[in-house]
Amino acid sequence: MKTLVLVPAYNEEAALAATVESLLTREGYDILIVNDGSIDRTAQIAVELAPAHKSRVQHISMSSNVGIGGAVQSGFIYASRHDYDVAVQYDGDGQHSIDSLPDLISHAIEHKLDLCVGSRFLIEDNTFRSTYLRRIGIRFFAWLIGLLTGVQVTDPTSGYRVYSRAALTYFSRYYPDDYPEPEALVCCARNGLKVGEFPVRMHARQGGRSSIRYFHSLYYMVKVTAAILIDRIRRKEVV
Repeated sequence: MKTLVLVPAYNEEAALAATVESLLTREGYDILIVNDGSIDRTAQIAVELAPAHKSRVQHISMSSNVGIGGAVQSGFIYASRHDYDVAVQYDGDGQHSIDSLPDLISHAIEHKLDLCVGSRFLIEDNTFRSTYLRRIGIRFFAWLIGLLTGVQVTDPTSGYRVYSRAALTYFSRYYPDDYPEPEALVCCARNGLKVGEFPVRMHARQGGRSSIRYFHSLYYMVKVTAAILIDRIRRKEVV
């Protein structure tokens, strides 16, 4: 399987190099850094990493900050054009554990999943926990998505994900903006793509700031809920 690890990065100068170096300790994956118009040293770090590991690391840069949805979709387009079978979304902030990566990919392939979500909530002894309010929001979205689509996941906002070739083809053409992770699950359900999840270990961020700000939490909840409800009644696209 030709596999691409997609690393979206916005102002991740504190953690990006260590994140990519940890990925390079495992064989069998190519790495694409997508710099989303960062205003710190993220772009420079990406430029330095790529020549140093030119056989495995590539990078692209947005001319301005387009948001996580646009950055990740750019990676999907790259993966589709370069004929990858599988892509992994892997945050550049050091939150995701490299130890979970092989099993997450294997689970997705073995169970023929088009989108496999890495869930922090399926590991009881995971030392990192998000805030109480964020956990409430995550549970609400899990309930809402399950109610509307029948897709049962425990961590719908997780950015640690594996995508099949079919999902890459679809999402390279249609992908939600702003806060895409929960809505992407609804898109998959509407278009007959198979969704599942697998336990992964996560850590606290090693730097930078979350794309979901605390003072935007109510806005986030309302906007994503509305997007999910609207998406549920949309017509099926051609996958």
